[in-house]
Amino acid sequence: MSDEQPGQQFEGGAQPPPAPPGQASQPPQPPPPTPSTFANNSGTGGPVPEEIKGWNWGAFWLNWIWGIAHNVWLSLLVFCLGWIWAIVLGIKGNEWAWQHRRFDSIEQFKQTQAVWSKWGWIIFAIQLVIGILWAIFALVLAGGAAMMERGEF
Repeated sequence: MSDEQPGQQFEGGAQPPPAPPGQASQPPQPPPPTPSTFANNSGTGGPVPEEIKGWNWGAFWLNWIWGIAHNVWLSLLVFCLGWIWAIVLGIKGNEWAWQHRRFDSIEQFKQTQAVWSKWGWIIFAIQLVIGILWAIFALVLAGGAAMMERGEF
């Protein structure tokens, strides 16, 4: 036998010395995952990479539509719980999307969510403009009705 130390690397495919009788040999442990070696487990319900955790504007603004597209059926609770659930979706959206839908990479995930965010903000802005125009229209109608009552019109 040789004087090799435990945990020493063996070159050329050589096998480590056998374990002493009565003890099981332990296989070498793989290195812990790092961002560069992180296995893509999206769509499996597994752990979520730290770099994608955070607020998701697409899930917040487009809640139930975003949820259907990402297989996050809990998003449909927005019909019962309203804004409270939209906030929950904004907080947990990235994690749930990663766990319920397959993505090619973290970068593709981020790009996809950026598109959802952009469209969420666009639709919010359109709704805001329509709401303001509707309020102005209602005020003009109310003013016209008041003028007609007083006989000024």
